[in-house]
Amino acid sequence: MNTNDQSNGDPLNDAFKSADFGDKVWLFFSQHARLLTSLAIVTLAFFGIAAIVTLRNNMARRQRQSAYLEVLQTGARETFAQQHASEKLGGTVYLELGDEAYKKREYQRAADYYRRAAEGLGKSILGGRAALGESIALIKSGLHPEGEGILARVTEEKFYPPSIRNNALYLLANSNRERGDMGKAKGLLQQLANSPFADQWRAEAGALLREIELW
Repeated sequence: MNTNDQSNGDPLNDAFKSADFGDKVWLFFSQHARLLTSLAIVTLAFFGIAAIVTLRNNMARRQRQSAYLEVLQTGARETFAQQHASEKLGGTVYLELGDEAYKKREYQRAADYYRRAAEGLGKSILGGRAALGESIALIKSGLHPEGEGILARVTEEKFYPPSIRNNALYLLANSNRERGDMGKAKGLLQQLANSPFADQWRAEAGALLREIELW
């Protein structure tokens, strides 16, 4: 009975049991050669594709950087920003253009640049900086409802870091103060002063509240 059982066994399995470690390794690879070959091909293909994607991304980034350096030399920054409007690099260029226009008191032009910058930079700290720039440029242009509307949205936008949202809340309060809406301004400042925000903004809010009360 035992003899028949042994003779009916799988010869390869029997050999595997009695082989030493080196032979077992060889037998294992012999038994699963097709599967292992397929896995190796898939793995190599995956890493090959990943390497190609990384190489292409690096080349594209270097090309953009090279183009930007050329733009700095030629002065064609706005053209470059238009070509890369949906990318962070294009948004950064628009942010620079917005700052320059704002310094020249070209507020409508600055607001347009800042708006384009915010679109390219997204919900980042620089994107928030662009949104603040657009709001103040609009307010300086006399478009208070539009500028204050952007500030109100920024204060509620959770994607922006607290520093941006706190700044927006302070600027919104100050804009209301400048328009003479002291009640709205005080309410916003009290919200900021009593919030768990950074000490800097609580101090700024307290100082402006005291100024309003003295006024």
